[in-house]
Amino acid sequence: MDAITTARLDRSKVYVIYCDGIGCNGSTKAALKLASLGFQVKELIGGLDFWKRDGHPLTWGDAPGEWPLAAPKASCGC
Repeated sequence: MDAITTARLDRSKVYVIYCDGIGCNGSTKAALKLASLGFQVKELIGGLDFWKRDGHPLTWGDAPGEWPLAAPKASCGC
């Protein structure tokens, strides 16, 4: 990530960065890089795995930021 590849991102938004799970540090590296480029970032500790284990909803879709009327039930895949 650099100034060129992030030029289209909205700097007025807060970006939540996450990995698949606790064993990955890619989200930490990405959050640090985005913060150094001037973005507001938060890291989801525990990643998507902990998010799902805690029963939070997931959504899929093509429209950024759009939340569906009925979110599918989260499953940890255990």
